[in-house]
Amino acid sequence: MGEPVRKYQFDGFELFPIQRALLRDGVRVLLTGKPIDTLLLLVERAGETVSKDDLLALVWNGAAIEENNLSQSVSALRRALGEKRGENRYIVTDSGRGYRFVASVERVMERDGGALLTSQAMPESTGNSVFDAEARSTRGKTRREPRSKPESTEQAEGAERDRFWAGGRGSERPGRSQRVFAVAGVLAVLLAGSAWLTLRRPAPNASARRSVAVLRIRDLSKTSSEAWLQTALTEMLTSELAAGGKLRAIPAEDVARWRTDLGVAAEDGRLGDLLHSALRNLGADTMVLGSYVVTGTCPDCRVRVDLGVMNARSGERLGTVIEEGSAADLLDLTGRLGRGLRGEFGVTAEIAASPRWPASSAMREYAEGLKALRGGDPLAARDHLEAAAAADQGNALIHSALADAWTALGYGTRANEENRRAYELAGSLDRLGQLGIEARYRGSMQQWDRAGEVYKAIFQLFPDSLDDGLNLARAQMLGNHIADDRTTLRALRKLPAPAGNDPRIDLAEAAAAGIENDYPRTRDLAHRAAEEAQARGARYLFARARLLEGGAMQTLADAGYAAVQDEARGVCEQIGDRDCVSKAWRIRGNERYYKGDFPAAQEAYSKGVAIAREIGNRGELANLLEGFAVVARANRDWAQTEKDLLEAVSLREETGFNPSEVETQLGELYLRMGRLPEAEKVLGAAHEAAERAGAHEDLGEVFRLQARMAQAKGQLDRASELSDHAVAELRGTGAQTSLILALAESSSVATARGDLAKAERDLTEAGAGAFPEVDGAVHLARAELWEASGRLQDAAAEAQRAAASWDKAHEDEQAARASLIAADALEMLHRDEQALAQCREGGARAAQSPNLVVVTLARLCEWRLSAASWVPWSDLKSPEVALGSAYAEAMRAKRTGAADARRLFAELARQAAARGYVTFSKRALSLAAAN
Repeated sequence: MGEPVRKYQFDGFELFPIQRALLRDGVRVLLTGKPIDTLLLLVERAGETVSKDDLLALVWNGAAIEENNLSQSVSALRRALGEKRGENRYIVTDSGRGYRFVASVERVMERDGGALLTSQAMPESTGNSVFDAEARSTRGKTRREPRSKPESTEQAEGAERDRFWAGGRGSERPGRSQRVFAVAGVLAVLLAGSAWLTLRRPAPNASARRSVAVLRIRDLSKTSSEAWLQTALTEMLTSELAAGGKLRAIPAEDVARWRTDLGVAAEDGRLGDLLHSALRNLGADTMVLGSYVVTGTCPDCRVRVDLGVMNARSGERLGTVIEEGSAADLLDLTGRLGRGLRGEFGVTAEIAASPRWPASSAMREYAEGLKALRGGDPLAARDHLEAAAAADQGNALIHSALADAWTALGYGTRANEENRRAYELAGSLDRLGQLGIEARYRGSMQQWDRAGEVYKAIFQLFPDSLDDGLNLARAQMLGNHIADDRTTLRALRKLPAPAGNDPRIDLAEAAAAGIENDYPRTRDLAHRAAEEAQARGARYLFARARLLEGGAMQTLADAGYAAVQDEARGVCEQIGDRDCVSKAWRIRGNERYYKGDFPAAQEAYSKGVAIAREIGNRGELANLLEGFAVVARANRDWAQTEKDLLEAVSLREETGFNPSEVETQLGELYLRMGRLPEAEKVLGAAHEAAERAGAHEDLGEVFRLQARMAQAKGQLDRASELSDHAVAELRGTGAQTSLILALAESSSVATARGDLAKAERDLTEAGAGAFPEVDGAVHLARAELWEASGRLQDAAAEAQRAAASWDKAHEDEQAARASLIAADALEMLHRDEQALAQCREGGARAAQSPNLVVVTLARLCEWRLSAASWVPWSDLKSPEVALGSAYAEAMRAKRTGAADARRLFAELARQAAARGYVTFSKRALSLAAAN
């Protein structure tokens, strides 16, 4: 007897004679009964004409049937092969004689290492099963030897891994690809690598692991009611492949993102193109593709799964695994499939029981939750996962996924609670699973040092894992261990392609450069990441890299940054990443606001708000409401500004995020409106929140505003102290805009206190401002300093420049103050008409401000320089107004030649000195002496 044929191969088809099964590109072709027998006979005699008599005798066993039955069988066969009428690619009709199979056929013999179809554990035929008694008769026979031997476990690192797995609980099964190892955020990374990786370290005991990805498992059922099985099977089989740590399985969520990047090509594209793209983007040398069919009515239904193992480089089919089982017992079904798949790689060691997957009552909701989460619908994901948690309250994986959903919705506190719950329940997982859960929990609690220790332990076990290495680098970066972060990233760059040049490495380094305020490097690394992502067709990463690049360009004032950001937003829209689109609109709104284009800013924020409300991201909604508030403030709609900021504070508190940034803006609004008691209360709350969160930039901003409030109360010594605190806090944050504002305002306080040397030092450090309000603050502080130094002409010009800058930012109060400084300087130069014009300009600007103090100061300025008979006295209890009134009265007396002018100036000098206004007191004394 000749050696048996294991399978026949032609084009993308595989025909298994023993199992009587036909697969095309790894997917089962539903061909049963006489048509499959007809195909087997024709393929076996490929190139020969098989007579109709032979076909009737061998396929129909000589039964008395009409020839029409044979014609129908051949027609069904041609349809299954995709052959069009008259095409004759596979089957040719030799008129009057019979049929001939004409495609080139390759025979894979029993001794060849090509494929292994597991029939040992094949279930009984049900419904549409193609397996008959002949196939069932193979059950129980000895499984053939796998085509490749297991990796050696005698090497030191391999032995260490074995001891590591053995150290877990006896009922555990390793599952490194589960969601518990995914870290939410923009730097989530792919596990990537190439075939038979060698370790990138000089250690002689390193062992290599093959890499595998489960690309797709199609639902070929007649109805789509059990489509959730696609996610469940992919997730569970990925975990099965990773069991024991001998294989490097690409996480299912990374495969899902890759499929999103591909779009419709993920389903309809050519198999060769699909494998090539997966190889380049996922870095797996082997792919699993397959399908499943559900028969019967669930939950009592049966599921048959057909899987093919493909060489990613050559497209060769390496093996096939087919199993059937109950949908209610997916653990058993995927366990059998997992053993078969691992056997294809020579991993024959028995693995302990699977990790604690959700109970059957929760599995559907869990799978639907994962699918919604990966599809950008966190609201639906939360609902599904909460239902799963209600059905299986003690499952760590459910709570870990639910933490991701809450994070996507912007609820930091709820996410932390779920991560803590997962950590408490992680005892049911294997040891590596427990470490992964702990790392996520520590990260959610900002305990980055401990998170880094855990990720380092994982990465040391699997140094070929780009995913684990990037998790470690991220923890090191966020823990402010930048040197360690760089060391980890350098190690990752030594991985062979495509892992070593994965764009995620450049993105991680770009983020670290941003933390160090090295924006040119951030820009360049993000640009390189975008180029590599684009070459790979990785649209998700491309969009994020371009957003980061555009942000760095905007900070550096590089031309073209808006076009880069627009391109990123467009890609996010194409791939349906609504969270990315919402954030991109916020970035555009910020950019337009700082450019003074308030209508465009409001339009951008509005678009972002609509998306954030739609997807339920309350955290992002709070960010966008801040944008709405600054636009409303610029439009002088004070009531709307207050309303938006109050809602944003409420959202920050609701979602568990630090509200100090928004409270700071609200405090500034109250200062602007002259509502000092409310400003004091809100800034006090912001101070406490910023200290709790360790938010130094927010704390610096609070100190800056508290200094302004102290100055408004006439407490210059306290204002000076608070200004110094503000500068000290902001110096270490890299928040250059806030630092320049703080230095300018510190200079203003120093000038008022008569410390002109300090005022000059502060302005020298501040430099120039990049935005109108910052530019205005610097010009105004310098105008005050020059006026105090006697450079009156320069002071007047500088004050007018300040007013022009403040006008661009719609900062009417500050623009009015600048006009009043210009008026003072011009009056001292005896240019009274120009001074009066500046007073009136200041009054017009002040009239658009809600602050009655600056309105009163502008009226006093006009009164002292005019012959007006009205008296601009006010009952405002403000030190500024008190000193301004006394100065106006004294200056008017001087102008009119009143006898008490000298006394008035002397009294003004005494009052000013008592309040710490040394410069103002000196001017009053000088004016008194001149009279």
